Amino acid sequence: GARGQSVVVLSGGFDLRVGAIAGLASGIIGQFTVRYGLPVEVAVAAGLIFGTLIGSVNGWLIAAGNLPPFIVTLGMWQIVLAANFLYSKNATIRSQDIEQQAPLLQFLGTTFNIGADADGRGGATFTYGVIAMVLIFAVLSYILSQTAWGRHVYAVGDDPEAAQLSGVNVKRTIISVYAVTGFICAIAGWALIGRIGSVSPTSGQLLNIESITAVVIGGISLFGGRGSIMGPLFGALIIGVFTLGLRLAGADAQWTFLLIGALIIGAVAVDQW
Repeated sequence: GARGQSVVVLSGGFDLRVGAIAGLASGIIGQFTVRYGLPVEVAVAAGLIFGTLIGSVNGWLIAAGNLPPFIVTLGMWQIVLAANFLYSKNATIRSQDIEQQAPLLQFLGTTFNIGADADGRGGATFTYGVIAMVLIFAVLSYILSQTAWGRHVYAVGDDPEAAQLSGVNVKRTIISVYAVTGFICAIAGWALIGRIGSVSPTSGQLLNIESITAVVIGGISLFGGRGSIMGPLFGALIIGVFTLGLRLAGADAQWTFLLIGALIIGAVAVDQW
C-alpha cells in the first residue's frame, strides 16, 4: 500500500482506495481459483488487470474531469469496497480450501530461513512477500530517479502548470500514476492471501491509514514533488517495529491506532515546518 501511495503523493495526488483495491484483487484471485477452478496464474493476472483498470479510471476522472483526488478516491473507495462485498457475497474462502486446491495463492506468505545451522536453529526468517516488497521498492526507486516518466511525476507534483508549459503531458502522467498504483495494490492483495492465509472481503481495510503513515514518516511531502520512494520503506518498518513492540509488551490493540495517529500528525507537522 505504501508503495502505491508514495507514487500518487509524489505526483501531488492522494489515494484513499489502496486498501479497497487490495481487498477486491484478493477476492478476485481467490474466487477465480477456488470457486471457478481457474489456474492460479490466470487468477493472479485477472486480479492485477482489475487493479490496474480501477486505478486508470481514478486517474482519468481526476485528470480529464479535473476533480479533486481526495473526493474521487473517497468515492471510489466506497464503490470498490461495496463491489467486493457484493461479488464475494460476504463469504470468506477458508485457509483449508486454499491449501487443498491452490496452495500457490499463499506463496508470498511462505517463509524461508537464512543463516540457520544444520539443525534449523538460529538465522533470520523471511517471507517471499518481503522479498517482493523490497524488489518493487528498488524498481520504483530506479524508475522515478532514472527515467523520463519518473521526472515527469516529480514535475507534475511540484507544479503541474509549469510541467505542462515544459512539454509534459500532465493528464497522461496522472492517469499512469494511478494505474501503477492500482497494479501495486493488486499485488498487495495477492500478498494478503499469503499473510492471513484466507480470502476475506474485510481484508486490507487498514492499508489506507498504514500507507499514508508510512509515506509521511518516510519523508515524502504531502504537497507533492519532493521525497524519495525508499523513504516509505523505512516508514513502514518503523510502524511495524512500534506495532510489534506494543504487542510484545501486552498493550491493548487500540494503543496501536493511537500511536499511528500521533505519528501521522507529528510527521505532517515536521513536513509543514
